[in-house]
Amino acid sequence: MTFVESIKTCLMQKYFSIQGRASRSEYWWFILLCYILNFIGNFIPLIGIVIALGLIVPSITVCIRRCHDLGRSGKILFAPALVFLVGTLIMILGIYLQSTGLLYFGIFVVSIGGLGTIALNIYFIFPGTQGPNKYGEKPYEFVENKAAVNA
Repeated sequence: MTFVESIKTCLMQKYFSIQGRASRSEYWWFILLCYILNFIGNFIPLIGIVIALGLIVPSITVCIRRCHDLGRSGKILFAPALVFLVGTLIMILGIYLQSTGLLYFGIFVVSIGGLGTIALNIYFIFPGTQGPNKYGEKPYEFVENKAAVNA
């Protein structure tokens, strides 16, 4: 899947879809676009907020479909997010109570959530399951069959 095909798939065809599977190329090209747009958005804060909000849903859905390609449920995405949320709440509580120890513990918990996110991204590097799995057909078989039909 090319960069343009990935963007069309994630932003137009499967914006809200958690069904099926996402190939590595679909996932990584879309994540590259997200990084580029967020980098640009950092220089123009109002536009950056709009971009970030617009990319939340397709980012989550492509991650879930990528999990499906690896034969896993998308629920594994919520573990690092939950750890990050709990750590953030602990930090806020530490600030409110003026407790340095609680604040540092919250930072530690948030760091664990960040490591979980890094681990997921490393996991997403691996190829998906061969052939169909319980989430659908192999995503890149469609492209191969499409090319064979056009030949």
